[in-house]
Amino acid sequence: MKLLLGPILYARAQATPDPKSHDVWSFFVNVFLDSTSAKEPPALRLCFQDARGQRVAVFDQVTAAVDFTALPENTRGVVWRWEVVLPRTDVAQRLSYQFESPDTPGVPVTFERPPPRDDRPWSSRVIPPEPLVVSDVVVPAKGVSPNIAFFSCNGASRASDWSDLAQPFALWERMLQHHLKDPTDPAKTPGFQLLLGGGDQLYADSLHNTMDVLNAFMKLPRSERLTLPVPDGLSERLLVEYVWLYRERWGGSQGIAPLLRRVPGLFMWDDHDIFDGWGSHEELQRAPWYRALYSAAARTFEAFQRGSLDQPATAREPDDRGVVQPAQHYFQTFCFSTADCDLDVVLLDLRSGRTSRVIETGDAHPQSEFTVMSRSQWGAFDAWREEHRKRPENGKKARHVLVVSSVPLVHLRFGPAMERMSGGGMGLRDDLLDQWESAVHRGERTRLLMNLFSLAKKSYCAVTVLSGDVHVGARARVRSRNPDHLVPALGTVGEVFIEQATSSPILHPPPGWLAFKGMLALSEDSREDLPGFLHTELLPVGKELYLRDRNWLSIRLERPKHHDTTARPKLWVKWIAEKEHLPMEVVVEPPPFPTVG
Repeated sequence: MKLLLGPILYARAQATPDPKSHDVWSFFVNVFLDSTSAKEPPALRLCFQDARGQRVAVFDQVTAAVDFTALPENTRGVVWRWEVVLPRTDVAQRLSYQFESPDTPGVPVTFERPPPRDDRPWSSRVIPPEPLVVSDVVVPAKGVSPNIAFFSCNGASRASDWSDLAQPFALWERMLQHHLKDPTDPAKTPGFQLLLGGGDQLYADSLHNTMDVLNAFMKLPRSERLTLPVPDGLSERLLVEYVWLYRERWGGSQGIAPLLRRVPGLFMWDDHDIFDGWGSHEELQRAPWYRALYSAAARTFEAFQRGSLDQPATAREPDDRGVVQPAQHYFQTFCFSTADCDLDVVLLDLRSGRTSRVIETGDAHPQSEFTVMSRSQWGAFDAWREEHRKRPENGKKARHVLVVSSVPLVHLRFGPAMERMSGGGMGLRDDLLDQWESAVHRGERTRLLMNLFSLAKKSYCAVTVLSGDVHVGARARVRSRNPDHLVPALGTVGEVFIEQATSSPILHPPPGWLAFKGMLALSEDSREDLPGFLHTELLPVGKELYLRDRNWLSIRLERPKHHDTTARPKLWVKWIAEKEHLPMEVVVEPPPFPTVG
């Protein structure tokens, strides 16, 4: 039995605990094995034990989450899934887990190493999986919200970027060190229980160089790329290549792999999980070859970043209007609830519904409309906000909402003149259109900000935005003096605000000093007045506005002391950087409850 990839842990929402039942922590464990049939589960049991070697739980039930048996040999297999439900205790527990055969209980199964890929000797950074024996997870204590690690930009755009990194995986090693701290020592963080990927977990741009047929296609004149039909077999080959990318980039014993098998994850994609600039290439992304690329990227995103894939042979291609079918978006929401605080995670999909279309005006000057989020995703977001408002906890329990926006809502701003200067070329234009700060997205961005402030008021929650993409760390604050957003319980306070923490990159090299100074010279900072009595500004991360150092975020909810009846659970957000030590933290507190009577 060969282990092609994994284990990978996926987070599950944690409903409000029933005081009559035992508090539990649950997640999924997936492994990609070289199985030849999705109807014949492997004879494997997933076993957990505590630090004393005592068995805590055993899980025999396994289901097929992804059926890739139609792929070629050495790539085909099945992603098998175990549902895990573990009891919580009064303190955090570090549990080890292993796979066993029912015939030899207590003896861990050692998986074979798959053969190296022999059809692509020029492959970029092949990292084959290693035999797995034992790994570990941290179960939070009863009534405690998960500790979170947030990251983005786990890769490099070009092969030369790898050579610029003396220690490519230094930040992943740092995160692993933080996770492995002793949970019995109250002075130390008891590991992480949630891994949040904010976009660009894969970096698929290398396919343009490693696939000869794709490399040749990208060199064709633009007019030919718009209409060239997809040859027989290309869609299947693209799917195989994306599967291999996940096996190479997410496998082995370095980088992201040790965290994937220890910390349950939630992931949202961005353009590099498809290819650089997807969604801002306008009419090209509706061309047959680009649609085939998107389909392969979407199916493997579902398989490995969401952990489940229905209809693996069905294409996920945009139609002629740029609307993705059959899955129109990957908007996701999860609630991690405790007796005294709800933590909701909302992941916005800023790629699958991003498109442009011409609006017929009846005159000689038609207008273009650029959309970041599809109409169906806006509908899902609006429905979730209404559901959140109607929960019985509203106004009675502290609530935090983390909104993952892969692209920052507030960052550097390039004006319309700069965007016009970029012309129709694919170099700078797609980079500018990618950003929420682009002039063509201003209306939609304002709509999103207004919705977030409305959510904060109507649901009595604190909203914090997490973002990546831009290869620097940054902090921003959006203020509102709109009367519709002010919270009565705050009394005479005349404004409310939303914090944004941008963490990027965990692996990609940060911009060089000269290149970044050039970007600053061509842009404006984001101190800006917006419609609706909104105001944005960038705040320092340490001593500077921008952290030009690789980084990730450590996020925790701190419960108030039992004797303090007025305090509310605070969210603490801290940047962990490769070279700089940043003692500062962003602290977010939910609004006070409404006065009764």
